[in-house]
Amino acid sequence: MEGRLESLFDKRKHPAPLSSGSEHQEESLLVSHQLLFELQSSLDLEVLLDIFFRHLRQQLPCQQLVYEHGSLGLSLMLGEGGAHSAEYALKVAGEQLGHIRFRRRRPFGEEELERIERLLGALVLPVRNALRYQQALQAAYVDPLTGIKNRRSYQDNLVREMSRARRENQPLGLMVVDIDHFKRINDEIGHLAGDQVLTSVAQALKQSVRSSDMVFRYAGDEFVLLLPNIQRHCLRILKARLEEAVARLECRHGDKEIPVSVSIGAAILEADMDGQALFEAADLDMLRNKEIRHAGSDDRQRSTG
Repeated sequence: MEGRLESLFDKRKHPAPLSSGSEHQEESLLVSHQLLFELQSSLDLEVLLDIFFRHLRQQLPCQQLVYEHGSLGLSLMLGEGGAHSAEYALKVAGEQLGHIRFRRRRPFGEEELERIERLLGALVLPVRNALRYQQALQAAYVDPLTGIKNRRSYQDNLVREMSRARRENQPLGLMVVDIDHFKRINDEIGHLAGDQVLTSVAQALKQSVRSSDMVFRYAGDEFVLLLPNIQRHCLRILKARLEEAVARLECRHGDKEIPVSVSIGAAILEADMDGQALFEAADLDMLRNKEIRHAGSDDRQRSTG
């Protein structure tokens, strides 16, 4: 059996033996080899579970497969549930691969549980490979300093969200957020202070938007927000909320307080826009707002000088 299965089914403390007669063993090995061959075709966890579930249902009646991995936040469900279940923890060399549960309307027999366990033996290594691949992809799409999505993730999501917006005839908003005087913070207080400001601003932005909105670190001290299905007047409301959330941040480096503010620009996807044009419209709006803010600040300094 490839890998180790730890049965969580209440009447089965250990996996069943792999053989119960030469004829049955040959048939089981053939089925497992066919399944294993198909499982080599993908690193997509959902595809793997779908292949496995299809093979399983050819062997015995089963209404539902549920896979969960708590620490990775994964939960996948295929089919419809039933009153009776068999559940297994998947492990390879001590590595936790999640839990898999099978449900149907009548209890599983002893021989059926043995079949399930034999088939699971072919699943564990492909599941491990899929999980590692998914974790590597996630790492490639996350900014290591702030913990939010990075520019590469933004570019992929922009294409997808633009396609969805046009297909479903819904608005798509984009915001560019730039931290004011960030170079001064790095130069006068230090790069550790700059890193603290970046992390704090990223979290403030993320906590101030809807669950459907996406926040990305675009470059340096600049962030981009993708805002599906948002109306133009809501952009103004959100802009004020984000500015306030950042202004409330209490950033300190040692005994020095660091005041933080941002300049924000926004744009709505128009019919003749591509992704670059949408970004440039929001970026231009941000630069315009930054000039207005700085001009107002200079006027106030002169009036009090």
